[in-house]
Amino acid sequence: MSNNLTVIPGNEGSPVIIHVPHSSHLIPPAIRADLMLTDKELADELDEATDTATDQIALTALAHVRVRPTIVINELSRLVIDPERFPDGDPAEAFGRGAVYTRSCSGLQLRAEPYTRRAELIEAYFRHYADAVTDAVENRLNACGRAIVIDLHSYPEGPSGFEDAAAPRPSLCIGTDPVHTPPWLIDSARDAFTSLGKISENTPYSGTYVPLMHYGIDDRVSSVMIELRRDTYLADPRTPHLERLAQLGRDLAALIDTATARVADV
Repeated sequence: MSNNLTVIPGNEGSPVIIHVPHSSHLIPPAIRADLMLTDKELADELDEATDTATDQIALTALAHVRVRPTIVINELSRLVIDPERFPDGDPAEAFGRGAVYTRSCSGLQLRAEPYTRRAELIEAYFRHYADAVTDAVENRLNACGRAIVIDLHSYPEGPSGFEDAAAPRPSLCIGTDPVHTPPWLIDSARDAFTSLGKISENTPYSGTYVPLMHYGIDDRVSSVMIELRRDTYLADPRTPHLERLAQLGRDLAALIDTATARVADV
């Protein structure tokens, strides 16, 4: 384990990387000291912002796959840095939710604006994390000639303050990218998660994670975002239904197996 992420190597024959960026509640004390929320406000923010138990779903899938994928798990809360944002000029900066958040989900001030330690956090955490995921993708490209990122998330039943309240919120949102998400990968995600019922694409969230080194230019890297609506598997914001979590682990394993077989057949 590095200082802010865990990489669990998979089988050399697997092109798949399960990316779990938002499952942690952990905030180092020195960073907590800069956050302007009360302990109660921070607990509420973590309940709303954290993709609770998505790391458990990824690990559960390992018991069901034919060929083990690589798994990358962010061990720190997204309130430290959000590794899925662009480090500079991300559109979410308009509402204080860029790579280093300055606003909470409800719009409360989270950090001072401007935040003087932003560059420090980007260097210490964001770039280190991005380099590790890039290395994982490069490793799969070298071993298999392809890399397939399954970007694993969840989202609350109701919209956060910065979201479009009218956007549909299906049981599963599949996030896609015009360069990096081929139609077969979308179809495979739909087929794997039929247990969830209503499935839509790019609502209420869109896009999927690809390292900047490959983004928009390397079609050997495929990616799809899996966004699970939390009420489909959580009893409360921090407690999963074990049977539902187990089912989602099996569903994810089915997607992993299909993606692995697709590359093997090419």
